[in-house]
Amino acid sequence: MSDTKPGSYVVRIHDEGPGERLWAEVDELPGCFASGRDMAELREALSEAISLYLSEPGHKVHVELADAPGSVTEQRMLVTC
Repeated sequence: MSDTKPGSYVVRIHDEGPGERLWAEVDELPGCFASGRDMAELREALSEAISLYLSEPGHKVHVELADAPGSVTEQRMLVTC
């Protein structure tokens, strides 16, 4: 059984301007980042990136982002595993 528990992470969202992709990085998980054409795609990619980061051989983790982000550059998101 895993000891992975829901947590809260600071996600920094970067918007490079009109017509450019959004990308985000997770402060507490070095090297964990994702990108998307819009906020919905970015959230989906972040969920997958955090899931992969927290998974270990023989123990796959699935993460859902609980908070709906707005148009902010820094967002604390609740992650449930």
